[in-house]
Amino acid sequence: MPTLIRIKVECYDDETGTIIADSIINDSKVFKPVDMIDLGYKHAEQIEILRLLQDFKLSCQTPLLNDNIYCPKCGTKSRKFGIRESQFNAVLTDHIVGIQRKKCEKCMWVSEASIDAIYGTTVHPDLLKKQAYQGAENSYRKSQTNLNAESNKKRSINNTERLRRTVDKIASVIEVEKTKNLDEPKVKDSAKELIAVVDGGHIKSNIKDSRSFEAMIASVYRPENLIAIDKHHNKITTKTSVASALSDSQVTIKKLILNACLQEGMNSKITKLTCLTDGANNCWSITKTLSSHCKDIEEILDWFHITKRFTIINNSIEPALLKKLEKVKWHLWHGNHAASLIKIKELERETSTDKVNTLLNDLYDYIERNIKYLTNYQTKSSKGLPYTSTYAEVSVNSIINVRQKCNQKMQWGREGAHKILQLRTSIFSKTWDADFDIAKKNIYKMAA
Repeated sequence: MPTLIRIKVECYDDETGTIIADSIINDSKVFKPVDMIDLGYKHAEQIEILRLLQDFKLSCQTPLLNDNIYCPKCGTKSRKFGIRESQFNAVLTDHIVGIQRKKCEKCMWVSEASIDAIYGTTVHPDLLKKQAYQGAENSYRKSQTNLNAESNKKRSINNTERLRRTVDKIASVIEVEKTKNLDEPKVKDSAKELIAVVDGGHIKSNIKDSRSFEAMIASVYRPENLIAIDKHHNKITTKTSVASALSDSQVTIKKLILNACLQEGMNSKITKLTCLTDGANNCWSITKTLSSHCKDIEEILDWFHITKRFTIINNSIEPALLKKLEKVKWHLWHGNHAASLIKIKELERETSTDKVNTLLNDLYDYIERNIKYLTNYQTKSSKGLPYTSTYAEVSVNSIINVRQKCNQKMQWGREGAHKILQLRTSIFSKTWDADFDIAKKNIYKMAA
């Protein structure tokens, strides 16, 4: 005997159980699946079932919109004024719904006539969130492909320009929230120590004759939130990351990093702040603005960036000079900066290649320029104190490189890059859900 599965949906009175409306969504035969594709519902069938379910629920909900009997302006009894078709974009499906319009004959008030007018947009918050997340993680073209693949059809709501506008809209709200003036936390909630890591990453510019521009990134965390995964790897469990690609004399990034420090517990009376950077002047100018907001500040040229320079020289220098180069590094590691500079000059005289000579000269200038930010790295390491911004490099890779440098042909304007960075830092800091909820409250209106 053949069997079937029927999916039926009902709208009923909760008190009496009386069925107000019902509909058969799907009838399908049950048969032995020989091919794996016949096991369960296919993707297209699932989407269609969901679409019909949505249509049914919308048919029950939309009559409740504009259900006010009296005019909200003058209190006169209103009358029906026709039904206007309106678009609604759910997470996976698109719908046309009928909105009952109301009119007041006395003051000529007319109710809103579309989903857009009632809520501020036709797009469901869950879809808006998915669009913004996709746009932050992938190119707009790939995001469009991914979203359409989920819906099993090409949807105009997922076009690249719409995705770009969605990213811009949500990023703008998040930035406003992240740059609001914050009070420092109470002493009992404050951190005794904080680590702030400031770094920069270059993004290819879309301006003619301009190769790239730099985006500044900062991550702030408490030392106790840095845990060892294994002998060679650590992980920051909780952090606040911020970024800016704007050319605004660092106004935005300075405000963002100050608020990041305050959120992590910086207090002007008790917090010691350790700042690690790659030694660039634009990084130091950012960290110096934090000095008046903490009890004590220590600025350190991070060891990771020092070793990067040694690695480049190591790959080019003559084998006979490798031990002497290692000695330069050893002196730096142990805080003997003067000796390291002397050894570099000796190597410059001994090398026979212009390339290595240039690299050594750059290293000398780098160390000399940042000499007041050097420390005894051996002592820091043995005491378990911060001395490297390795985690900033992880931030650059995660926040900038994956999205904005993965495609070498991709070019950016500062404003567009900055918007993407607001979403990516939110995701990287694991505050995306909370940040989107704030954005949602700013974007959506409440129905009357």
